[in-house]
Amino acid sequence: MMLDDLATLAQIVEGGLLPLSLIYLAREAQLNVKLTKAQFSHTLTDRLYERYLSSTQNEEFVNFLAKDFSSDELTDADQWRITLWTNAMLVDLFDTFEQRESGLATAEQLDMRVNLLKLGLMRTQGARAAWSLWKPSKDASFVEWFESELYDGKFDEETDEITTSLNMRRS
Repeated sequence: MMLDDLATLAQIVEGGLLPLSLIYLAREAQLNVKLTKAQFSHTLTDRLYERYLSSTQNEEFVNFLAKDFSSDELTDADQWRITLWTNAMLVDLFDTFEQRESGLATAEQLDMRVNLLKLGLMRTQGARAAWSLWKPSKDASFVEWFESELYDGKFDEETDEITTSLNMRRS
C-alpha cells in the first residue's frame, strides 16, 4: 500500500513540476530571442561605425567621398567606385531590411541607412546602375518600398542606358 501511495505522490509532484518546466523553457526562449536581437543590433551598429572610422582614416577615400557625384567630370574609374560603394551600402540596407522584417533590427537602424542613401547618392548614374542590377533579384514588396523611399516611387528604367554606358551588362 505504501508503494502505491508513493507512486501517486510522485505523479502529483511530476504534474506540478511539468508546467513550471514549461514556463522556465518559455522564459529561456524569450531571453534567447532578446539576446539574439541585441547581438544582431550591436553587429549592425558596429559594422556601420567601423565603416565610418575606416573612412576617416583613409584620406584618399575621404577625398573621393567629397567629390560631386553628379558631376559630368567624373572619370570612368570614379563612376565604378561610386557603383561599388553603392553596392556595399545597398547590401547593408538589404540585410538590415530583412532583419527588421524578422524583428532583429530596429526601425531606427533601417531609417539611418535609408537617410544616408537619400542624401543624393542614389540619384547618381553609378548608384542608379547598381540598383538596376539588384532590382530583378528583389521581391516586389521590397522593390516597391525601396523605390517609394528613395525615388518617391518614380524610378524610371533609363538605367539600361546607364548600365550599357558603364559596361555593366554583357552583350
